[in-house]
Amino acid sequence: MLGASINLTCVAVGSPMPNVKWRKAESIDLTPEDNIPIGKNVLELKEVKETANFTCIAVSPIGTIEARTLVKVQGNYCTNLLGCF
Repeated sequence: MLGASINLTCVAVGSPMPNVKWRKAESIDLTPEDNIPIGKNVLELKEVKETANFTCIAVSPIGTIEARTLVKVQGNYCTNLLGCF
């Protein structure tokens, strides 16, 4: 929902264990290069305002694998118990 928060979790395993990072659209890296987790990366999206593709990228010396997901924003987000205006 518009304005909601969501967590996207990406888990990758292998030997050696891969580094896992997130990218928005085609070219916006979301994981700092100096802090790329190994094996699992949780992307926290807060107050989502637009539909967008997010790509999880797992990288090891053996190779690279990518998985894409679409976060689709729909409708209005409302926490007002009396209704949305």
